Amino acid sequence: MPFGGLSAIRWHEGEQRFYAISDSRNTPAEGKPRFYKLKIDLSSSGIKDVIVEQQYDLLDADGEAFKKGFVDAEGLVITPENQLLWSSEAGSPLRKSTLTGKFVEDLSAIFPEGYSVDSKKEDPEGFRSGISWEGLSFTPDNHYLYVAAEGALKQDGPLASPVNSSPARILKFRYNGGDKKPQLEKSFLYNVDPVSHISKFAINDNGVSEVLALNENKLLVVERSGRNASEGFNDWDFTVKVWLADTAASTNIKEIKSLAQVEKRSIIQPVVKKLLIDFSDVTNAPDCIEGVTFGPMIDGKKTLIFVSDNNFQPYQNTKFYLFQDVNDVLK
Repeated sequence: MPFGGLSAIRWHEGEQRFYAISDSRNTPAEGKPRFYKLKIDLSSSGIKDVIVEQQYDLLDADGEAFKKGFVDAEGLVITPENQLLWSSEAGSPLRKSTLTGKFVEDLSAIFPEGYSVDSKKEDPEGFRSGISWEGLSFTPDNHYLYVAAEGALKQDGPLASPVNSSPARILKFRYNGGDKKPQLEKSFLYNVDPVSHISKFAINDNGVSEVLALNENKLLVVERSGRNASEGFNDWDFTVKVWLADTAASTNIKEIKSLAQVEKRSIIQPVVKKLLIDFSDVTNAPDCIEGVTFGPMIDGKKTLIFVSDNNFQPYQNTKFYLFQDVNDVLK
């Protein structure tokens, strides 16, 4: 099957390699759910080459490839125990696998009721189809796990449009390690920006596609806005912005079941956002950026590597971008 569908990427410091997960859903066009081990040749001059060293299938509890409709992988982290945690927009929202793809554990039970990724269209609660858990990141000390939604739960509000933002949630779990399950400690309101560029072909969206924690309270949030560049569903243009987000002063909304039912929304302090990167300053065709990770240090400076998801479409591409933190803003 073709190399593509990359929806998350993570640097494995011990192996000096990158792991990237594909959102392939076991269809004839996309192939089996899988992930890759990559070697990326990079320097202060940029990215010279990307080499696929290994490809692994994601297996279910029976040791078989996940069936169609049970997986749509979006987020990925490497645990301190040298295993994979990965989020999905279908089936279980979070699963644990080995570094070779063998099933370890289903972590659906750590999420509150009303957060279903497989809710029916008529259900009043849960996520809309294909709009659920996109972002996944450990804090650098591995004490906390952030899980971010692409857009609002049905009970919280609308998806982003040209005339409104979307009240997405970012969850903060205490990570206990070993066989202990992560425990939800806090939930924060993150306002996804309204759609900034409108297509005359009617389809426009904006949502969170990835997060990367800098410390216990601060994280990078990637917002990816897509719009049809022509009639049909295959030809898309994208606007991508990376925000420096701070949760330190944000209201814990863990016990609020429905934001839409809160009479005084002004009492809720959302996550504070500051624009860090606008991809339009770098390229006029960023493509569908869905992954970001720290990479190896270059000349004593931190690096960020971004990757795009080609969605297995002929008009989209898998692209890698390298940024070097020359001004030391990633603290």
